[in-house]
Amino acid sequence: MRRKLLGVLLALALLTGLAPAAQAKTVPAGQTVGTVLFYLTDKAGERVLVSQIPVSEMVSDLKAGKIDDTLHNYSILDRYVTTVHQEAKGFTIPEFVIYAKGKSAQAALRGLELTFAGQDAIRLWEIDQTGFDDLDTYTCDELYGVARYNYPMLYKYWDYRTQEYADPDGKLTREQAVGEILKSAEPEVPLLSVLAFSQRYMITDGKYGTGDYNMESLWYTSGRMDSERTPRFMKPMTKEDLTGKASTAADSRYWVANILLNMKDAPEVTALGAVGVPSAVMTEDGENYYVRFSCPTQGAAIYYNHNLISPSYMPTSQYRGDAVVIPKSNFPGGTVTMTCRAVKDGWTDAGVQTLTLTSSDAEKGWVSPYADVTAGGWSYEAVGYVTRNGIMSGTAKTSFSPNAPMTRAALALALYHMAGSPKVPSGTGFADVPSGAFYAAAVAWASQNGVVDGTASGGFSPDAGITREQLAAMFYRYAKHVAKTDLTVSRDLSGYTDVADVGSWAKEGLSWAVGAGLVNGTSATELSPKGPAKRAQAAAMLQRLGLFVG
Repeated sequence: MRRKLLGVLLALALLTGLAPAAQAKTVPAGQTVGTVLFYLTDKAGERVLVSQIPVSEMVSDLKAGKIDDTLHNYSILDRYVTTVHQEAKGFTIPEFVIYAKGKSAQAALRGLELTFAGQDAIRLWEIDQTGFDDLDTYTCDELYGVARYNYPMLYKYWDYRTQEYADPDGKLTREQAVGEILKSAEPEVPLLSVLAFSQRYMITDGKYGTGDYNMESLWYTSGRMDSERTPRFMKPMTKEDLTGKASTAADSRYWVANILLNMKDAPEVTALGAVGVPSAVMTEDGENYYVRFSCPTQGAAIYYNHNLISPSYMPTSQYRGDAVVIPKSNFPGGTVTMTCRAVKDGWTDAGVQTLTLTSSDAEKGWVSPYADVTAGGWSYEAVGYVTRNGIMSGTAKTSFSPNAPMTRAALALALYHMAGSPKVPSGTGFADVPSGAFYAAAVAWASQNGVVDGTASGGFSPDAGITREQLAAMFYRYAKHVAKTDLTVSRDLSGYTDVADVGSWAKEGLSWAVGAGLVNGTSATELSPKGPAKRAQAAAMLQRLGLFVG
C-alpha cells in the first residue's frame, strides 16, 4: 500500500469506539485484508476466480509447515529518504501460484498447469486502489531474472540528513562506503509475505556509537513479525537500485487484496458462469445501522469492506449471514456507503460494487431466550438464525444446550424444517424410529429424499451423536437431492493428516462441504472426521448451508 498516514488512521479507528454491538454481530472496523482473491485471465480475456484464501488460513498453513518458513530480510530506501528494514516469511510468486491453485474449490482449476515464468505477469491490487494498474504489474523475468540483494550495511552508511552515502566515522570516502555496502550483499528474492515486520531507521545523535544501526541484530530474533498488513509484496534492491539511491520502498505493497495471473499463453479454461450483482438492505435502531447482503447466484461468497474509516476500500471481509453492524456515528448523514463483491471459484463476476444505503425499516433484533446462549458468544447469531427460521429449537424453554452432541434425529429434523417441513407418507422404514416420535416425519422425509441412510446396525440410531463426516454427508445429499444446488465445488483433502480416517462413503460429501465453506478443519492439518458435532457447531454449519443454498 502506498504510504499514508497509517498511524493517524489507526488511532482514529480506536477513537471511533467501534466496540461489538450487544448482539455480537459483525462489526467492521479494521484496516486489514480478510481474504485474498486469486484470479486468472483466460484466453478470452475474462478474469476467472481461481480461489479465495483467508489470510488466517495462510498464517495457519505457515505455522503448520505447509508454507516455507524461511526468514527473508530486506534493506530498502524509503521515499522519506530513510532506510527501512523488513523481515518476511511467505511465498515467492511462483510458489503462491501453486499454493493458491491448490486452494480452489473447483477440481478442474486445481488440475490446471499454471505457471509464473518468463513473460508471465502478476498484477497486484491493494485495498486502497480501484483496480489493477501497470505500476503493480510484474513479469517473472522482471522480478526473478535479475540479481537482488539485502544490504545489511546500508543502515550504517546512509545519512538521511545529507541523503547520501557516507561513513559516520569519517574514515571512508563515499565510494568506499558504497563498496562496504555492496560487500555485505546477501542474495534475496521478491516475496509475497504471510508474516512480516517493517522498521524505519532514522539516524539520531549517538546512535552509531552503539552499533544498533545493524537492524539484523535488533530484529532478527525479536519475533515481531505479524499478519497485520498481510499480504505484503517485498521487492529487494538490485545493485543499480543501491548505487542510484533508488527509493525502492515505493515498490513495497501492503494489504494486497486481489492478485491476477496473466500467463503469456493463457490456459484452456472456461468460466462456469457469471456471478450476479450483490445487493443489500439496511435497517436501524437508535445507535446502529444493520446491513444484510444477498446475491442471486447460489453458492456465491459475498465480501464487503469492513473499514469504516475508508468506505471506498476494497471488500475483503466475507459475509457470513449475520447483520453487519455500523455505528451511526460513522455515517451521521443517514446514508452508508460500502463496497462489496460477490464471487465464486471458477466463475467471472461483476467486480467491486459501491452501494449507497439508507435504512428501510427498524431493526428487529433477536434476543436469546436461552440462558446458555448469551450475547457476545461466538454462536449467538447462528443460534438466532436457526431459531428465527424454525430450523432448530431449544432443548427446553430456556436452554439450547450448545455444547451437547447433535443427534442424528436432530439434524434430520433441522434439514426437514429447512426444506419447509413438507408432508410425507407415513412410515420411516427404520425399526428404531417409532411412528409417534416427534422426529418421525423428518426421518421419513430425509430417507425418502436420499438425505440419510441407516447405520451399520440396520436402524437409524436417532439418539446417536452425529459425527462431522456424517453431518457433511447429509449436507451434501440435501444440496444434491433437495436444494439442487451447485455440487461442483470441492476441496482437496490430501493436505490433512487424518484424511485416511474419512470413511469412503463420506469423502465426496466432506470434500464438497469443505469446498463450500460449510465445514472447516479443526486445525490447519486435521479434519477430525470422526469427531462429534455439538449443537452450537451444527447451528453455525446450518446457517452457512442456508446462506449457500440461498
